[in-house]
Parts: sequence; C-alpha cells; structure tokens
Amino acid sequence: MAEAFPTLFSPANLGPLTLRNRIAMAPLTRQMAHADGTPTDEMAAYYARRARGGLGLIITEGTYEQDGWQSKSYMSQPGIATDAHVAGWSRVCDAVHAHDCRIIIQLMHGGRVSDPRVLNGQPPVSASATRSEGWSLYTDNSYEKDIRNIAGEWPKVTFGQARALSVADIHEVADGFAAGAGRAIAAGADGVEVHGANGYLLWQFINPATNLRTDEFGGSAENNLRFAKLIGDRIRAVIGPDKLITLRLSQDGVDDFVGAWPGVAYAKAIGAALQNSAFDALHWSSFDYLTNRQTDDATPMPTVIGRASGKPMITNGGIATGAQAEAALTSGAADIVAIGRPIFAHPDWPYIVRSGADYDWLPFDRKYVVQPPLDYGLAYPVGLADPLWPTA
Repeated sequence: MAEAFPTLFSPANLGPLTLRNRIAMAPLTRQMAHADGTPTDEMAAYYARRARGGLGLIITEGTYEQDGWQSKSYMSQPGIATDAHVAGWSRVCDAVHAHDCRIIIQLMHGGRVSDPRVLNGQPPVSASATRSEGWSLYTDNSYEKDIRNIAGEWPKVTFGQARALSVADIHEVADGFAAGAGRAIAAGADGVEVHGANGYLLWQFINPATNLRTDEFGGSAENNLRFAKLIGDRIRAVIGPDKLITLRLSQDGVDDFVGAWPGVAYAKAIGAALQNSAFDALHWSSFDYLTNRQTDDATPMPTVIGRASGKPMITNGGIATGAQAEAALTSGAADIVAIGRPIFAHPDWPYIVRSGADYDWLPFDRKYVVQPPLDYGLAYPVGLADPLWPTA
C-alpha cells in the first residue's frame, strides 16, 4: 500500500537538524506561564502531548528574551531571561525530546504592541515614534474573559505612544536576543526562532508602513532587514553552527490583520537581503499562504521569498489537512509545513493524517488555547496554573 502523503512524512534536513518528517507545530500564544515568566509543568505537558502526536519540530510560543528594553509583550508570557526560566524550559525540552521531536524557542519582542500592563510604566519601543491604533487581543472580549475565569469588567487595553530606538539601543536589544538564545540552548533547545512577524518589534522594522527611519535601519528593504540580520549574526556568534536559527516573516500583524507589503517586488527584495544572513531557514506566517494580497503577481509569498533567498521555507497558513500540506510541499511553496490551530485541538494530527482514515475534525475554538489536551504524566488538571490577571 502506498504511503499516504509521502513528501509530508519524509525525513528533512533543516539547517543542522534532521527531522523525522516535514511537520512543524506553529508558535501558538497561550499565556500560561507563571507570573514571573517561568514555564509551568502544564506547559511541559502541553508540548509533550504534541510531540507524542508525531511532530518533527515544535516552534514554541513567543518568549521574551530579556527583562530590559520593554521586551515582554503579554500577561503570563513565558520568558528565557533568568535561571528560573532556563530550568522551566529545560523540563519542556526534555519532555519533547523524549518523543523524538526537535524543539526551538521563539524569541520575540513586542515593540509598540506590548500590553502596557507589563511595561512597568515605561513607553513601548519601536522602529519609529509611532502609536498602534489597535488593542491587546486578549481584552474587551466576553468569551475570552469567560474561558479565563476572569471576574469583573475587563476593558479594552490600548497601546501607548512608542519611543524610537536609537542605533545604540538597537545594538543592545540585539545583544539581548543573543543572550536569550544562549539561555535557550542551555535549556536544551535545538535552536531558536527570531520573531520578525505578526506586528511585533522586528515586523515594525521590516514593514515600511511602520519604519519611518532615514538611517541605516530604514528606507529600503535591505535597511529594514538590517536589525533582524544583526540579531541573527549575534545569535550565531553565541550558539555556534550546530543549532538552528529561523526567522519568521509576515505581511500582517496583530493590529493589522489585512496588512500588505508594497508589491511582490518588496518580497523579492526581502528574500534577496536574507541570502547572506545567519538564518538557516525562513518561516512564512499568514492566514492563507496561497493568497498573497498583491495584484501584480499571484505567486505565493513563501515561493517568492524562498526563491529570492535560497533559504528553506517553513510555511504556515491555510494548511489544515494532509492533502493541503502535501500540496504546499510539492508545489515548492514549502520545505516544512507549520500547522497551528488544528494541533491545538488535535495533538495527534500527524498520526491521524498519516493513517488516511476519515476523521471528524473539530472546528477551532479559543478554549483549546486555555484548556488543551495535555500529557497527564507531566501535569494533571488539579495542578494547572490559573493566573489572576489584573483587569485594568
């Protein structure tokens, strides 16, 4: 009998890593760490359960890499900034590795879309002195409030006016990413992902709509990528050649769901600028990788960027079935597929797909973020963290 989806379930080399298949778990925000950012036993159980489901690679939720520079983005966000964080992530990494799965920790900085409740009274920082017109996704929402057991009013939380990072600041933030990467490797991770997508700090540099700089860190695709490349170089110097470094990219952000770059030519220039970077692979994030939001060329963005950069592509967005995953791989739009929401609800997604059996897939629901299937050998419901978030 022929293998169902043979490309999807073939081994893959990704930078220095060999993966047992081409299925990655996309980074999925959960906000379930302890208040100080230390990963919980529940997080170990959550990631272990998905590794046990047959994944080749896990890319963790966005993790703040340093305590300074207003790096933290969310309430109950995990960090990799302290020894306690390293110990917590070590338990997660060990649990994932026990199931023949690789794991990389995503390093992120919220920039201008950081929740002001985590900034200790400081203004957010960004590429330029701009202010996001959006609001924190996890406020002003009665359903989110209910599933998180929050009592009382939970008002919309808007973002503050950002301060533009100076060139000296940029270098210090890059050093913070590198130090965080070193701690991630000390925790047992197989590498790191630099979050340059979805509206966060590096996206704010890469996107010409939010980067108004006229120095070497703005004004062109090459200059807009300079900060991300600097971070990649600093990380490589710390962790060496044997660990994976990826960069996540997107057109849209948490405060701009329909965001678009200025044409496919800009995407090609982004790819070209990344040819000589320290990143082993690039990770495209979208709602649907086949829809590139451009009128001049319908080629999927991960295809455009992959060709221009010569880098392997991890592709996310609009991939929920084995057939869709196989098509992304065989079309040249992906070397690895990143599956997000379906793996929240179905941690055995790889094995279910590989079986070829008909399956009654559950529609995605935000409750799977807060109450996902867990590996109960590592954590059990009575021991799960229930953080008390401030309501204003």
